[in-house]
Amino acid sequence: MAAVGQATAREAFQMPWRTLLYMYGAVSQVELNGFLETNSVDGEERKREIKTRWLQAAERFQRLVASESGIAETAQSRSLGPEAAGFIHGLSQNRAFSGTFSNFPLSFEEVEIDKMVAGQRTVHLDFVEQVKAEFMACKPDILEFCLNPGRDRTPTSVGRTAPNAFTFSSDNPGLRFLGVYERPFEATLMEDQNPGGQPIHVVLAIIGYGTSTINVYRVGNRLILNNGFHRLYALRSLGILRVPVVVQRVQRPELELPPQITELPRDYLVQAPRPGLMKDFFDEQLVCEVRQRNFLKALQLGWGTNDSRVPR
Repeated sequence: MAAVGQATAREAFQMPWRTLLYMYGAVSQVELNGFLETNSVDGEERKREIKTRWLQAAERFQRLVASESGIAETAQSRSLGPEAAGFIHGLSQNRAFSGTFSNFPLSFEEVEIDKMVAGQRTVHLDFVEQVKAEFMACKPDILEFCLNPGRDRTPTSVGRTAPNAFTFSSDNPGLRFLGVYERPFEATLMEDQNPGGQPIHVVLAIIGYGTSTINVYRVGNRLILNNGFHRLYALRSLGILRVPVVVQRVQRPELELPPQITELPRDYLVQAPRPGLMKDFFDEQLVCEVRQRNFLKALQLGWGTNDSRVPR
């Protein structure tokens, strides 16, 4: 897209706005109006243009719904070859990987990008340029690029914003609270810092990013993308049609999957005869560019205590 080429990916993050590719052909007019109202910083003339073109895009998507019913069940996949065995073994020893993928039986497969079910409607095009640059830097190690659970290196800022709170911020919206762990105090944990008194126990609050391993849910013959959307879009835009992913096999989606996957309802992604697919983002009749105000993801971590007396 021309808008992306006007600045490097790094410069784009410093701009007051970011460029989104919006699959507006798959949404209702009410959804479109709400999206433009809450997300777009485009002028009124541009918004009117998008709204005018929406009907044609929506009709195009409905024709695909009618002509491609069941297409999501035809996504091709195959097991990774023996050359991937060493990498897969290394992943199995990775505690972050095993801790993330412990809920479902899984396999490592090479899958077709185009027919994956997509759980979102927007592509952050400036971020895609950054992802493409990262891939070209590590090419041709596509196993590392797609399956490494710890690829995210987005800088994070942190400051103490209250006596009992820290605030973290990042350009990456994937910044999140990962959990709390407790363990007996060890002097090596504090290095040269000590709060005073006689420490006996510590509570560790972990902030970070989710695993970056590209993974999908297999429900029947359908592959529903769970993580790695922008990397898949970037690879597909470079002409790569098949990629290695982790496949999580789901038997009872109504019980085992969350009500919403990324941005869309689980039931739509699982049951719609022809849901939105990855290939739809490359159909110029289904998408439009929208400018969104740039933002940081902020996360505040606070704590408190409650002293009391309890019976022995």
